[in-house]
Amino acid sequence: MTDIEGRPPALKLVSKNADHDINTLRAKQQVMRHLADLAAAILRTIAGSGSAAPIMPNVLRLIEAQKKLAALSGSLLAPDDERQALSLPKEELRPDASDTQYREFEYAAGIETIVIGALRLAAHQVLKEREHFGGKYSTLAIEEGIARVVRATRGPEKRKRN
Repeated sequence: MTDIEGRPPALKLVSKNADHDINTLRAKQQVMRHLADLAAAILRTIAGSGSAAPIMPNVLRLIEAQKKLAALSGSLLAPDDERQALSLPKEELRPDASDTQYREFEYAAGIETIVIGALRLAAHQVLKEREHFGGKYSTLAIEEGIARVVRATRGPEKRKRN
């Protein structure tokens, strides 16, 4: 077989696995999204939010997405992917950051520290158990986060005139 000009046709590489890999990746991303949605719904419900989404429909969507992923890949979502789906966004400071960018980073990192400490305490309260060491480490994390937020919102220090 040749084309009109007498050249052989261009070769095409077709992989039957490409569509399967794409579908598996999409199923994995969908499971991660449903897991994050479920976690957010639970946290909002615990916090007493009136606008919290119902939990059980989120659970069912997660189960269906896990079934689809298992059918495509042969396994459920890996623990590392679960951690990634449920982790808080990590703030990073660029080496060439300005003072304003540093304060924005300090504020975001402080809020992250407060949330982590509060989540640790909340986990114990939901389970109706006493915190280890009386919640000392969670309380310290919250206090450290508050200090970072206060430092960030104070702005640059004023120089004293001599």
